[in-house]
Amino acid sequence: MNIKDIDAVLFDLDGTIYYGSKIIPGANETIAFFRNNGKKVFFTTNNSTKTRKQIYERLINMGVDCHLEEVLTSGYLASLVAKQRRMKDIYIFGSKNLIDEFTEQGIVVNQEETAKNLLIGYDPEMTYAGLTKALQVALHAKLIIACNRERVYPGENARMMPGCGAMTAPIEWCANRECDLIVGKPNSLMIELLSSREKISPERLLVVGDTYESDIIMANSAGSLGILLSKERKFQDTVTVDSIADVPSVFK
Repeated sequence: MNIKDIDAVLFDLDGTIYYGSKIIPGANETIAFFRNNGKKVFFTTNNSTKTRKQIYERLINMGVDCHLEEVLTSGYLASLVAKQRRMKDIYIFGSKNLIDEFTEQGIVVNQEETAKNLLIGYDPEMTYAGLTKALQVALHAKLIIACNRERVYPGENARMMPGCGAMTAPIEWCANRECDLIVGKPNSLMIELLSSREKISPERLLVVGDTYESDIIMANSAGSLGILLSKERKFQDTVTVDSIADVPSVFK
């Protein structure tokens, strides 16, 4: 892998830049390595429970070197997709912050069962009553969009937690239909939106993440480069290093 072949780097957050509330040693040094080499830097997460601004503030409080316009969440990108498609009357099965993200974009949200479209986001406070209400919308919705179908993500002390797939799967199963669009990883839509906005070719974008089935598959699907953070070497076709601190060594 040659640094000259890269125009921008897209860092995963959970398990790559931080674990829970703590920055991972070497993260800022690796970010600085790419910035010093003239590369654009972006940060992405499938987490839709927080607004993009809240994720940015969390990163700053951890001491991560980043800027608001560099932060991309699946919820924020879902709102951009909804705007592009001129979607209205959307029921959001997700956190209050996800609703706020859409409202800030000027998108009409309808939290009643009569809504014409459904957006599914990650919600650790999901209830059976809420799931039932979302199902009613799914049964007649024109479009069902999910922030992602992620199975798990690393929480505090790297403990694996149920991801947005735990919200998406029961609705798909009960409504007997799949989501029409998946915004977040491993779908390549995230890279397509970023490449279009920044005028970057996907082939010159590097994805750095800790999950093969999420980060690396997204990179492969988009034709981008990828570096996997893992102490295991299970994937022979993937550049793998132990941690974020070791990424610069790939280019030496």
